[in-house]
Amino acid sequence: TEIFIKSLKISKPYDHHGIVRLWVGPRLVVCCNNPDDVEAILGSSVHIDKPAEYGFFKRWFGNGLLISTGEIWRTHRKLIAPTFHLHVLKSFITQLNAHSNILVERLNKQVGGKSFDVQRLCGGEHSGHPTR
Repeated sequence: TEIFIKSLKISKPYDHHGIVRLWVGPRLVVCCNNPDDVEAILGSSVHIDKPAEYGFFKRWFGNGLLISTGEIWRTHRKLIAPTFHLHVLKSFITQLNAHSNILVERLNKQVGGKSFDVQRLCGGEHSGHPTR
């Protein structure tokens, strides 16, 4: 948590730059905060190699879409792509709206219409720490 908070403080002056490169030891880290830039990177089917740090998540996620690269990634991506087609997602909008309204009603009962920290309310691991 301390490293995350310190990273946020260090990066704050560079928020307006959009893309910032940063050396962390021998490793180049590129930070993007413009959603269009993030979409271009994450939406690429060419630039799919993951950094070594993704290996930390392999225990939990296996060799699925998030962790894999190359042909394994392409195969998984082709399998999951139809699920996120716009007409499929649109079919869930009624349910999403209904359940969102239920959530808002329950939260209003819980906090009485006041501002609140959702992480603290839900008992999040990092509740009470500043977030962006």
